[in-house]
Amino acid sequence: MLGRTKKHAVIAVVALIGGFVVGCVSAVVTSPFWGWFEERTGIESLGHSGPADWVFTMLIGLAAVLIFGVLEFTFRERPVAALREEA
Repeated sequence: MLGRTKKHAVIAVVALIGGFVVGCVSAVVTSPFWGWFEERTGIESLGHSGPADWVFTMLIGLAAVLIFGVLEFTFRERPVAALREEA
């Protein structure tokens, strides 16, 4: 079994890689929304070649944080007493 530090490091790396993939895909898929958002607010969010850099950065960061939280929650260490009650 991995030590605590290695476990958290693996989770962080997986969250960053997964967040990059999920964030990029979600930025492209939600392009119509960003066009509407730019039209309504005047904030530059959709360029001629796709969503703006800040949209990619925001969605990659959001996805990475969500994936990190889910993985940390899923692989948390439970007290021994709680494990005995499940058995």
